Amino acid sequence: MQVYGHTVECIAEYNAFGPWIDEVRTVDDLPRLYRDAGIDPASQRLVLKVPREIARRDATPQMHLYDSLIIVGQDELLVLARTQDSYTTMRTPFEDIVALENSIALLDGRLVVHTADGRTISVTYNGAAGAPVRSLVQLLRELYLPRRSDATAEVVEQDPPQLGLGRKDVDLARSYELVLLSEPGMRLVSAIPRRIVTPRGNNFRRALNLAWPVTLQASIMISDGREVQILHRRRWFTRPGDNTLSKGRTILPMSRIRTVDVDQHAQYEKLYLVSIRTPGTTVRFPTPVGSESSEALAQLSN
Repeated sequence: MQVYGHTVECIAEYNAFGPWIDEVRTVDDLPRLYRDAGIDPASQRLVLKVPREIARRDATPQMHLYDSLIIVGQDELLVLARTQDSYTTMRTPFEDIVALENSIALLDGRLVVHTADGRTISVTYNGAAGAPVRSLVQLLRELYLPRRSDATAEVVEQDPPQLGLGRKDVDLARSYELVLLSEPGMRLVSAIPRRIVTPRGNNFRRALNLAWPVTLQASIMISDGREVQILHRRRWFTRPGDNTLSKGRTILPMSRIRTVDVDQHAQYEKLYLVSIRTPGTTVRFPTPVGSESSEALAQLSN
């Protein structure tokens, strides 16, 4: 059936389109582009449809309006990604997920799933409506982690330790407290306040840094022995005027970590660059010389 030159399905998809990720519960809710994939949402753990990054006023009924379909099945993560009027397929067994990175800067949300074969699954979304993505991250973590043994299941209630991050990072400290409320088995590994850093190099660079200083943003590392999580800003280094209204959470299952390398930072004095190597990817982040992060990670990976 057509309505003013468009099918009923086109009109329905257009009318429902918005800048948010929606859960798909029935076949009728699937975007038109992906209906030939044979996906039955009722038989999956979770199905999400991710809209194109276009304004509502620029959308038309004839467009394919969803950039990807994310399916969490019984044994694997399946992603159907739009390529013009077709789509590609990427299948990843849960045990091949080696790292998750989720961050929001203002309304710019980004989720990156790293896999053991070196591929990445990237999802951009409206940061004001990030609940479906947080649900996706939580579900993937439940599926890729080994079950707790009796020895690791015991949780001792405790007050969160004082982090000493300062007033500018109260939101980061609050994120840490919220994680502990939902995951009381997590323990603090390190909390690093923001600080001004000194660049390596000639006097000109040092003088420039005095007038326009570089700040290493605060970060918090936690672990329960099965995962290591880093709470951070999207950008680790900023200058005056840069947007720091962002939050990120990088999660790595401990069983996927192969080595942890600690090297002198190439650009800044008194900083290390920590490289957490897993099959398929390496997660890198800076940490001050003498901080607990590098030593603790080296111990956790043994």
